Amino acid sequence: MSLFPIRQTKTSTCTPSGPMVVVCLLVAGLLSGCSTTMQMAVPKDISAATDVISATERSGWSGAMADETFILGPFKVTAVDRDWDSSQSDTISISKLDLQSGSTEGGYKFTFKTPSAQWQGKCSAEASEKSVGMSGFKVLEKEAGLNCVCTDGKIDVSKVTVKAKNMDNYSGTLTTHGQSYRVASLKEREGSMAMGVSGYRVDGDQPVGAVEVLKPGRIWLGRDLKPAERAGLACSFVGLMLYMPAE
Repeated sequence: MSLFPIRQTKTSTCTPSGPMVVVCLLVAGLLSGCSTTMQMAVPKDISAATDVISATERSGWSGAMADETFILGPFKVTAVDRDWDSSQSDTISISKLDLQSGSTEGGYKFTFKTPSAQWQGKCSAEASEKSVGMSGFKVLEKEAGLNCVCTDGKIDVSKVTVKAKNMDNYSGTLTTHGQSYRVASLKEREGSMAMGVSGYRVDGDQPVGAVEVLKPGRIWLGRDLKPAERAGLACSFVGLMLYMPAE
């Protein structure tokens, strides 16, 4: 089973008459409600200290067969390649006690173009699951992690690493141009309840930036950052935007 499933959308049309008008109006209402784009709720301290850049020309499809090229203001993301994934599982039974474990690994890469340079992004993702069960009772523990590196072919321009237990709060570090920052996942969405990760924020002594992983996506870059630092941060943010955690 692929770690990176392709998401498909379907559309339908009808030309109603008579009683069918009511039916089609109801269907249209349901479809328009389902297509409403959710957005990350932006922390106030992030919005006050950063500039926002929205992703454009980004497809709603993801996966090995999809074209995932998109634009982020002055930056362009091309050649997204979800090139490998693997999984394994084991079960050990001792009397009435079942010990189960499984893991998945995947990798993807992309080209990140700035106004003056072209970098390569490479990411590896992994997830593991362990459970102990006996007489219908089961204790489950999950872990997931992501490592991404952006390189110009000679040196690493930026790196980001995040991990989470039980698919809950991700945390980690992001480094670029000699600076190291804290990364923490966000769950809040505008006008709806929290349902998994909606984005990540990056902080040093003060807010540095943030990235929204809900499509089409946005990034926030600190106003005090130098152009090279903004580009390095943006490249790592793309790695997070393309991350598809195993469920």
